[in-house]
Amino acid sequence: LDTLEKWVTEIFSEIPNNGLPKPSFGHLTQPFDTPEFHKLYRVVPIRKVHSLTITWALPPQEQYYRVKPLHYISWLVGHEGKGSVLSFLRKKFWALALYGGNGETGFEQNSTYSIFSISVTLTDEGYKHFYEVAHVVFQYVKMLQKRGPDKRQVIWEEIQKIEANEFRYQEQTDPLDYVESLCENMQLFPKEDFLTGDQLLFEYKPEV
Repeated sequence: LDTLEKWVTEIFSEIPNNGLPKPSFGHLTQPFDTPEFHKLYRVVPIRKVHSLTITWALPPQEQYYRVKPLHYISWLVGHEGKGSVLSFLRKKFWALALYGGNGETGFEQNSTYSIFSISVTLTDEGYKHFYEVAHVVFQYVKMLQKRGPDKRQVIWEEIQKIEANEFRYQEQTDPLDYVESLCENMQLFPKEDFLTGDQLLFEYKPEV
């Protein structure tokens, strides 16, 4: 560590600090508030697969990293047990898989907007009924919206424990990849959360 610190000091200490704040583009609101975004696009894939992806552009969520509301919603949407969207679609023989979420960095989340997507892998029969599949997804999201998160703290705490266990017992990664990841985190989180800010859930705030 002493040797590495010496190298880092030699190589990087000459880079001047311009004293400028981190750039923010939060004033550029609703970047996708255009007629083109409220459309259905059909794309012919290279391989034989039927996939329906529904995408929403949301206000920026990066400041809520301690709550991770999109991670919480994707957990509910991606649930595969009784009463879930996927369970219903499988009974109809319309879908094989479903997942939703946000990558929490880059194009999917920044100071201007956050993207949230739900993707459904359809069967041939599901492809014939993709309007109905989309309707079911919207119905489920509407149900979550109506019921609200107040009674679901138990679910949030369950997610929190699972993520904490995965963090605690994670496999050792390649040092170069780990350093790169930490450097990215240094641009996103305060120093006390460099190691954990992209993985752990810290606070339950139903209003968020």
